[in-house]
Amino acid sequence: MKIASLSLRDYTDDLVAFVNSLDSPPLLIGHSMGGLLAQLVAARTRQAGLVAACPGPAAGILGATRTTLRMSLPHLLRPRSWTKPWRPPTFEQSRRWIANTQTEDIAREIYDGLVCESGRYLWELLLGVPRLSKAAVVDFAAVTAPVLVMGAECDRIVSAGIVRRTAARYQHGTSVEIPRSDHMVFSGAALPVTMSYIDDWMARNHVLDADSAN
Repeated sequence: MKIASLSLRDYTDDLVAFVNSLDSPPLLIGHSMGGLLAQLVAARTRQAGLVAACPGPAAGILGATRTTLRMSLPHLLRPRSWTKPWRPPTFEQSRRWIANTQTEDIAREIYDGLVCESGRYLWELLLGVPRLSKAAVVDFAAVTAPVLVMGAECDRIVSAGIVRRTAARYQHGTSVEIPRSDHMVFSGAALPVTMSYIDDWMARNHVLDADSAN
């Protein structure tokens, strides 16, 4: 219940304060909801670069999938659901919707790490599509560092359209797709592939390169 009514603004403010406390601009990396948060933070801080992996959609970016609707509708239909925690799906649902290309062991490991999320966050995403909520509005023009937006070939939650449209909003945006991966691009067999894409992007854009920083 402590996180049930938290806003994206609460998460963002906390992360902005942390980034501003660092001695040098960091590389911001976020996955799923964290991919949206990383963008919101990047618009308000100095950073060396930004990686948004399978990100939740920023306000005005369309691309809901059938799976995201099936995941969110049971919560949205609860009375005053914006004040209640958004609980994880069952293991069988997680296996089908989130970790659909993972091994059984990795899928179970992922599931064991799932926690409740803010119900208000879900409503802010939903209302952000017609821009009725400002919490998910990203100031794309404020981010001038290199940006990598990553999607996954078998992702049933974040569509390829969201990935492409997000990358296109940035001055130095690039989009890539991790082959044969589900939403969990930082897990299982997808992890080394994902990291190789990030490493290549960092090298080509001199992200965190000491010479370019100077």
